[in-house]
Amino acid sequence: MELDYDIISPNDDLSLLDFTEPDCTDPLGVDEFARTKAIKYHENKIATVRVARDKKEIVAYFTVSMSAISVNILESGEKVEGATPIRYPAMLLGQLGVDKKYRGKGIGSDICNFCLGLAEVLGKQIACRYVILQTGVARTSLYQKFEFRMSTKSPVGKKIWMYRKLA
Repeated sequence: MELDYDIISPNDDLSLLDFTEPDCTDPLGVDEFARTKAIKYHENKIATVRVARDKKEIVAYFTVSMSAISVNILESGEKVEGATPIRYPAMLLGQLGVDKKYRGKGIGSDICNFCLGLAEVLGKQIACRYVILQTGVARTSLYQKFEFRMSTKSPVGKKIWMYRKLA
């Protein structure tokens, strides 16, 4: 499968896809976001929504935006000596959903690679030290493969913050 990543257009209808869990629940709100908020967030520059396409068919979506990570949730040794910011610049991977019928094909991994590359490019243009995301505790293994670390802060409900320092 060779994916193309396009910025969402008004003609892209994410409501035709199913981002719920196998039991049809939506504990992280990924399906609800796609159906009710994605276009509004994109149009209002809250997040850039991208779709992943296999040929011309949308198989997944994800959002990215500028953000920051609080120094106090990083592991020891992450602070920059001689610098005093309370937050470091980061790119937020905000939502990531793969349609049910396309799961298990490495699409989430491809999206992670794309986002890490995007953050590296951005980091050369503007300050970007980390990629951060919030995910369900049960989903951390995907991101750990890409060297994301869990924050030292306790999970909030079913969600935990993860981060990865850029090279």
